[in-house]
Amino acid sequence: MEDIKQNQKENETQVPPKTYPKFSFEEDLKRQNIHTMLEIYGEEYMEKIESLTR
Repeated sequence: MEDIKQNQKENETQVPPKTYPKFSFEEDLKRQNIHTMLEIYGEEYMEKIESLTR
């Protein structure tokens, strides 16, 4: 019985995990958030960002 379980485990196809760039999702989300803030607040938001990044 244990031999059958062992053989099944060995014969099961292992699906490799999908690999995505680590920061891709985070960077895309940041860009989307910035774009949304620009749509909502426009130039006022840009002025605030400029003052914060100085």
